[in-house]
Amino acid sequence: MSWYFALFGSIAVILVCIYKKINIGLTMITGAVALGLLTGLSPRGFLEVTISGLWNSITIMLIISILLLGVLGHILKATGALGEIILNLNALVTDIRVIAAAMPMLIGMLPVPGGAILSAPLCAEAGTRIKASPVHQAAINNWFRHVLYFMFPLFPSMIIASELSGVNLGRFFLHNLPLTIIGTVFGFFILFKGYTGPKHTENSAFSLHKTVLLIKSILPLLLILILVVFFDIYFPLALTAGITLALVNYLPSAGRIKEILNRARTMILPGIKIKVVLIIAGIMLYKEMLTHTAVISDLTNLVLEMGLPVIFLIAVISFLVGMLTGDNSASVAILFPLFMPLIPAGGVVTSAYFAYLYAGSTAGHIISPAHPCFSLTKEYYAVEIKDYIIKTLPMLAIVMTAGFLITLLFGYY
Repeated sequence: MSWYFALFGSIAVILVCIYKKINIGLTMITGAVALGLLTGLSPRGFLEVTISGLWNSITIMLIISILLLGVLGHILKATGALGEIILNLNALVTDIRVIAAAMPMLIGMLPVPGGAILSAPLCAEAGTRIKASPVHQAAINNWFRHVLYFMFPLFPSMIIASELSGVNLGRFFLHNLPLTIIGTVFGFFILFKGYTGPKHTENSAFSLHKTVLLIKSILPLLLILILVVFFDIYFPLALTAGITLALVNYLPSAGRIKEILNRARTMILPGIKIKVVLIIAGIMLYKEMLTHTAVISDLTNLVLEMGLPVIFLIAVISFLVGMLTGDNSASVAILFPLFMPLIPAGGVVTSAYFAYLYAGSTAGHIISPAHPCFSLTKEYYAVEIKDYIIKTLPMLAIVMTAGFLITLLFGYY
């Protein structure tokens, strides 16, 4: 069977599984099996793909990292650190609009599927105080929860993108940091245009003490970010350092050793989510199947013959795949192996293109009906999908255009 039927057939299988809400790990395994069958892969070939896809340093590193991320998220919630972040910000900021935007951003730092529903009540309360419409509140909640996704290196999809591309997380962070800044600034002015509302004055005067409390509450996340971005520390080690700091944060004044031991006993194991192992296994099997069946090389040859600029293909295809899948990890697993042979080689140029590929996938999944955050936010605020999407599209267009231009600059210089 022709390679393009096999490729698009496997993608169709993945999309059907996603919309049937089948576990994403099983979905990617099913897609890999479909690709193998459609390309006529032998039983021996299936065995070789399974071994090479699962037993390698990248897969092992990803599994360890994603498991540790679950532990970190659980500890931050169990120790009350997440609540402290929100309380400390609330004490420092006077503008209700900033609070409405910051709440989903802060909660969004924890990579919890469908986590927008956690920030929806907080965003709604702030939105009501400035008399924002429900559709504006929905767009604010969804957009500001995900605007960090473009650059924040603790999200599983970025970790997967880093390992598949060989570009370190610090590069992804630095390339896409401007997109998050642009998305935040333009999102604020677009979504809050015409809304002023009351000032929040309860204990909200700036003070060094309140600032220190805010920094303390986010210190584990800052430590990981610094170790990864500025020191290029092996990611599982950086996560381990962050987890250790989270365990000793907010200890009582008495019996600290006992409390640390108790936290280690009661907070680490509950944070380990075994099902994520299946997700990583599925993604890596699909990636290995794409390589083993020579689908990638055939697609590369076709694109080269067409003479289309790679940057245009990235902009369009990454956004569409992200929107169709609604799952950024699945989208990354499809896109990165396909584009790897097409992206220009050359240090910073290569990392800039991969960062934009990741940004396009992220942008598409933000407004995907298959994305849990999108659907849960829509239901919570009881708004129409078309109105909800229309409010979000201007920010996506601005971010995608900015990323396009930044990537082109790296390509020329």
